[in-house]
Amino acid sequence: MIQKKKVIAIHMVQPIPPKPKPIPVPPPPKPVVQPKPKPVPVPKPIPIPKPVVHHTPPKPLLAKAPTPTAPVYTPPVVTPPAPPPAPSPALQQNAIDSYAAMLRTRVQADTRVPEAVRLMHTSGTAVIAFRLTPSGQLLSAHVARSSGVGPIDRAALKAVEDGTYPPFTKKMPKHDMTFDVRVHLSAHRG
Repeated sequence: MIQKKKVIAIHMVQPIPPKPKPIPVPPPPKPVVQPKPKPVPVPKPIPIPKPVVHHTPPKPLLAKAPTPTAPVYTPPVVTPPAPPPAPSPALQQNAIDSYAAMLRTRVQADTRVPEAVRLMHTSGTAVIAFRLTPSGQLLSAHVARSSGVGPIDRAALKAVEDGTYPPFTKKMPKHDMTFDVRVHLSAHRG
């Protein structure tokens, strides 16, 4: 007997993928519970007094003394005091100018001539810009225009930085302000 070879065919079949698991649906969001607003107290209306109407009964034959009526109280109308008037721009500018003149005098008086300036027999004027609070506190200072001589510039700046300043006057603005002061130094000034 002859044996026949058997041919076996194998076919590869892709397996059926498993069904995907359903994506869980998130629960609906919980409603946000807003705290109940506090009730705003409603002021009780002030009752308006009704005019008192007196009905006069018919006069009897005998004369009676009229009965006195009590006076009706009406509270006085109180108006709040008016705010103080703001200073006019001209008055305000005059106050600023007076304060700035006082600053120039004070800084110039406090300036000391450095030895280097005396030895160089020189002079010069530096302009120092500085910012003050309404209470007179120095916030910043710098040389706005140089004299061209370093020791003069440094001496002028030091005079401003070391100075003390009074508070602004009542007619001046209530905010920080910048002032410019010319400081003149000379070898001939003591």
